[in-house]
Amino acid sequence: MNRFAGWLTLFGLLAPIAGWSAEAGFIVRRAELFRHEDRSWGLDADIDYHFSETAVEAMHNGVPLTLVMRLRVKRVRPWWWDETLISENHRRTIRFHPLARAYQLTRAESGVTENFASLHALLEELGRIRNLPVDAPRTLAGGEYRASLSVTLDIESLPLPLRPTAYLSPQWHLNSPWFRWSFAN
Repeated sequence: MNRFAGWLTLFGLLAPIAGWSAEAGFIVRRAELFRHEDRSWGLDADIDYHFSETAVEAMHNGVPLTLVMRLRVKRVRPWWWDETLISENHRRTIRFHPLARAYQLTRAESGVTENFASLHALLEELGRIRNLPVDAPRTLAGGEYRASLSVTLDIESLPLPLRPTAYLSPQWHLNSPWFRWSFAN
């Protein structure tokens, strides 16, 4: 047990020196699927984004950062494996334009780009998901369902020369744990 405690202490002392930040990462605070009157589905969620200094510096130097929000919904079945009904990814790209001194958020599904005066304002908008259309089967009725939502920084969308460094550096491994909830319809 002493050896384990020693390693933890050593890691705690070296982490700040190596540039590993405990604060960097994403957290899904709340998520909810709801049904509209026309029987279509939507998603509301609140997500906290805390980027590492390395990722923010890269963005300020012209590297766009792509985030992937993954939504999964399964129907609970008592005598068989749960059936996956929804498995979709929603992409968002954020970038900084130094000449305009503006941050941009682009939603891949709509192609809409919004400008923000500060990174803080962009992250607030990025983390407030309201009425996001979900491609759910109209037969999503009756029974118990399990849903999960997660967000990750897409390292594969980084420029090719940056990818090897991103794969090896913990500063680039930014994601959220899966947020899970159940609902009945």
